[in-house]
Amino acid sequence: MLPFHPHIPDDSKPVQNNDTFNWDATSFFEGLTKRNKFAQSKKFTFCKVSGLDGFEEALTKMMTKTAFVCVSDISQGFTDINNTPHTRRVKTVFLAMRHAIDNMEARQSCMDMMRELFRQFMSVLILEQTKLQEHSIYIDPRISFQEIDRYFFSGCACAYFQIGVDTYTDLQFNQAEWTD
Repeated sequence: MLPFHPHIPDDSKPVQNNDTFNWDATSFFEGLTKRNKFAQSKKFTFCKVSGLDGFEEALTKMMTKTAFVCVSDISQGFTDINNTPHTRRVKTVFLAMRHAIDNMEARQSCMDMMRELFRQFMSVLILEQTKLQEHSIYIDPRISFQEIDRYFFSGCACAYFQIGVDTYTDLQFNQAEWTD
């Protein structure tokens, strides 16, 4: 059964450019985290953060939680005005797992688990990509996965991946939007 897609526009409503702009990465990855057996077995907790600073704040909850999937509610991006105008937004997903301090074997085990969770998430993202393309939303097939240096946060293995999402942008001049 395919995952639920609450972030795809409803076909019964007229589509406005702004309606198709945002793929709701937050609800997508929150749903994956809750439904994925591997994430559940490793006790991954989902949270929404605002950039790297927000990710560091989420890590302060580690007294009660041991593993996190955090989606940043901000994104980088640009608008390309050549040929077919489109806007690109890059969403960042942070992963973190607590381990014994100065135990490199435990850290490596956490990294292996985060790599596996990333792989499983990507297996669903392929299905999501097909659904999104039906609505002129395109996911860049090159998804970077970066492991964060061991000195970033003691006793915690951390990584992140980024997803570029392109949507058509209507750049036709509309006089009604201007005073003169």
